Amino acid sequence: MALTPNEAYAAKQPFVDKVTLEHIVEQFPTPFHLYDEAGIRRNMQEVRDAFAWNPGFKEYFAVKANPNPALISILNEYGCGCDCSSYTELMIARSLGITGHDIMFSSNDTPAADFELADKLGAIVNFDDISHIEFFERVAGPIPKTVSCRFNPGGLFQLSNGIMDNPGDSKYGMTTEQLFEAFRILKAKGAEDFGIHAFLASNTVTNDYYPKLARILFELAVRLERETGAHVAFINLSGGVGIPYLPEQQANDIHAIGEGVHAAYDEILVPAGMGDVAIRTEMGRFMMGPYGCLVTKAIHEKQIYKDYIGVDASAVDLIRPAMYGAYHHITVMGQPGGADKTAAPVTDTYDITGNLCENNDKFAIDRELPHIDMGDLLVIHDTGAHGYSMGYNYNGRLRSAEVLLRPDGSADLIRRAERPGDYFATLDVLPSGRELLAKSRAESARRRAQDERLAVAAQWNKRIQIAEAKEKNMDIRNLEGSIVALVTPFKKDGSVDFDALERLIDFHLQNGTDAILTLGTTGESATMTDDEDNSVVAAVVKQVAGRVPVIAGSGSNSTQTMLTKSLTYQGLGADGLLLITPYYNKSNEEGIYQHFKTVADAVDIPCILYNIPGRCGCGISVRNVERLAAHPNIMGIKEASGNVAYAAKIAHLLSDDFRMYSGEDALTVPLMSLGASGTISVWADVQPQLVHDMCRAYLDGDVARARDIQIAGQPLINALFSEVNPIPVKEALAQMGMIEANYRMPLCSMADDTRAALTDALKGAGLLD
Repeated sequence: MALTPNEAYAAKQPFVDKVTLEHIVEQFPTPFHLYDEAGIRRNMQEVRDAFAWNPGFKEYFAVKANPNPALISILNEYGCGCDCSSYTELMIARSLGITGHDIMFSSNDTPAADFELADKLGAIVNFDDISHIEFFERVAGPIPKTVSCRFNPGGLFQLSNGIMDNPGDSKYGMTTEQLFEAFRILKAKGAEDFGIHAFLASNTVTNDYYPKLARILFELAVRLERETGAHVAFINLSGGVGIPYLPEQQANDIHAIGEGVHAAYDEILVPAGMGDVAIRTEMGRFMMGPYGCLVTKAIHEKQIYKDYIGVDASAVDLIRPAMYGAYHHITVMGQPGGADKTAAPVTDTYDITGNLCENNDKFAIDRELPHIDMGDLLVIHDTGAHGYSMGYNYNGRLRSAEVLLRPDGSADLIRRAERPGDYFATLDVLPSGRELLAKSRAESARRRAQDERLAVAAQWNKRIQIAEAKEKNMDIRNLEGSIVALVTPFKKDGSVDFDALERLIDFHLQNGTDAILTLGTTGESATMTDDEDNSVVAAVVKQVAGRVPVIAGSGSNSTQTMLTKSLTYQGLGADGLLLITPYYNKSNEEGIYQHFKTVADAVDIPCILYNIPGRCGCGISVRNVERLAAHPNIMGIKEASGNVAYAAKIAHLLSDDFRMYSGEDALTVPLMSLGASGTISVWADVQPQLVHDMCRAYLDGDVARARDIQIAGQPLINALFSEVNPIPVKEALAQMGMIEANYRMPLCSMADDTRAALTDALKGAGLLD
């Protein structure tokens, strides 16, 4: 009996309730795919229980159905392996520690590199064609001891309820004759344990499919053993066990399916002396499909010849309805904070559409649903398999995020939404593509930074200050005093120690530091990855929370790289940039000028030049300082040449629009006497209040006090530079109990004699007992 519209709408309910979904949407903007961890675990356990009668049973999850590592790792906890069909799917399995016979490699038209990696990982190779045997030997090496072959019986595959599929029209597998010949060839080449694999029908919603397929393969296995002498070790029923997409369909009973296979096993294999054959499956849709949904929002209504509801998702996020005309149930959840429409009466007929320039971009056609208001959340069911994984980028639309609903009701982001930079990433072979990529990444970073600063506002309860800061970066053109050149703390495993970084920032905020420079020379940025750099800048901006300016060192000997970093750090919330001269390749005078000008032209925040010829092999000439000082976006120079005469030559350029900061701790007061506005200091890492007081004293006219602090600090300054920076300062902070003394190679620990001298200097400064 057909269901009424109201019965059909109510027949399928989401695995997430409206209140929980509202909390999730507060964290993650629509659209996104949402997965039910509790349901995934429950179903995996049911599958194990259903086939527990077979000691060798193993499910190989079809990675093609959903390649998210977070979801695969949940299944792997229950002993589930990976059914991989490509190089990248093999990489995913390897990243999760899934190797060897926990991988079933079932591919077709297989590239050489795929076979090579499968062999390297020790995967069970499931040969799709007899010709692949020789090809595998040629590209990957000798035939493994354990192999499998894919069988295609041809013709039509039928069950009691009619034709299910047409294997004879399928490109997969070998004929019966080829299968027997392949077993003989493989056995002659050293294979010892064989598997048989077949996939005859897709998305079967019946308990009879696996048992019928099992009988075919079991009978075939008996013949193969008898006629070829090959030992059949396992039979792989592949996938094909479906899910009830339609509201009137009944879900498969995996226990009944398991018992049906068991009966066939006992009837056919056991009497043939093959009671040791292991059963393997490769269910993707059944394992994940019902436990995912696409969450989207109604954003437009168009009423012409039909009533269209436009949502913020599209076929980019779920292509099955557009490609196959597939049915996916839709539940109207309602507005956040409004009425729950999950059980509301059906009142309207809609086409639910996406925003692609294709008329088939429709999630539902003539679907009877409750009335939809703009802003209503909609749940599109059964997208856990072949949902996100079949996404694409037509119209330049970007694929959505993936979120995991935990059993306790919390939610974790397990794949971020794509950004323009992801879409443009492969254009990096073109100059215009690199520029587009840099700008798009900066824009994405700027948006992330704005969201981050809103979170910071709540954390620090400085809503007015941070709300202002999120709209524009802090103006640092009048910056004076002590700017700490912050170290980047590392853990023993070499990763960034973000907890220690936060502690250092708090230490400086409590002890007078006027601004924080991250990713300078002292921050070891030269040995950090782009992701680490971005994470550190974001972490510093978040922890500082607008209380003092944050300057990021974006320098590189590649102008394009420096531009990309600068735009990114600007987007992440940095208030200024420190730009270094092009080391190693050095460049000529005009090249150095253009190196700095290119970045200053592109960014919206002030830039500080960094003159340190001792590290770079080249410096900024007085003439280039004059030219660059005239640029409205260049606010100053960090002078670290150690040459007071050079500082004197550029002193006439100093003004409120162009400032000098000492880059040599031993020369801060001398350079301030020439007009410097303060220091970018390593010394300040360990004595922030004292360095601040020294600069403040000089700026307030108490030159004698500033001089006294400078002179008194000289023994510690000497010790902090007794070896290459930042080795001594990180050792000092470690002795003070603030970080661990870990470095990135080629930097390493201090020598014993200089470490002892540093300890004495720290004690002399009152920093150690």
